[in-house]
Amino acid sequence: MSAKLGVGERSTQSMLCPCCGESVFRGARECTCGARFVGEPLDETPIKVQRLGPAMTSIALLALVVVGALVATKWIAAAGVLVMWSAWRAVKLARRNAEWYGGYKTAVTTLTLTTVGCLGIATYGIAHIPKAIENYKLRQTAATEASMHHAASLLEDYRLKVGRGSYPRLQDFKMVMGESVPADYWENSLKYQPVDANLADTAIGITTLFVDSFELRSNGPDGIAGNDDDIIMRDGIFLTSAEAKKKTVAQQHR
Repeated sequence: MSAKLGVGERSTQSMLCPCCGESVFRGARECTCGARFVGEPLDETPIKVQRLGPAMTSIALLALVVVGALVATKWIAAAGVLVMWSAWRAVKLARRNAEWYGGYKTAVTTLTLTTVGCLGIATYGIAHIPKAIENYKLRQTAATEASMHHAASLLEDYRLKVGRGSYPRLQDFKMVMGESVPADYWENSLKYQPVDANLADTAIGITTLFVDSFELRSNGPDGIAGNDDDIIMRDGIFLTSAEAKKKTVAQQHR
């Protein structure tokens, strides 16, 4: 064998010259075309590259949830469950096949941080449930009181311009409104009562044409009159159900 074929380093295996494509023995120093081999041929064993996609995905989701909760609304933090699932999946893949999947420590850290954060948010949310319910009830009451203020304003206009110092009688109430009777938050019409006119009917047995007091009443969320959740306005002042009863008794004994 010629020196170009690497005498003394014979091998039964052959390879193709990357320059001319001629078959040469492995271990040869030089090919007949003049190309020289400067190193051992590359190992044909496939190179395994660890995949970091699952771990990186969990980090990206965590970043999106945090930014969304800070910029938009804190309720986006509930999407932390999705981050936990993604991080747990990355942990399982890295643990099951560490040769192909990397980022085990990163996924564990992401899972831990997200779990702690979700538990903290859940604790905060549960602790504030009573306050949230109370705020919701306050909004309902405020909406109903706004309707009552609107009705009271129309009644006052009637008293000053049309009624000559007297509020309208019960049968004239809808006419005074000039529109549908205002409703409370629960879509029930407000109840109007010219208080002094009714008292005059009961005590004296006659109908007075002069009404100097009125009552607007909402039956509250249960829709039943006479309960403690009733919302009552008398002459522009809001009263509890108990206060309204005391005031009625006091008027009847004047």
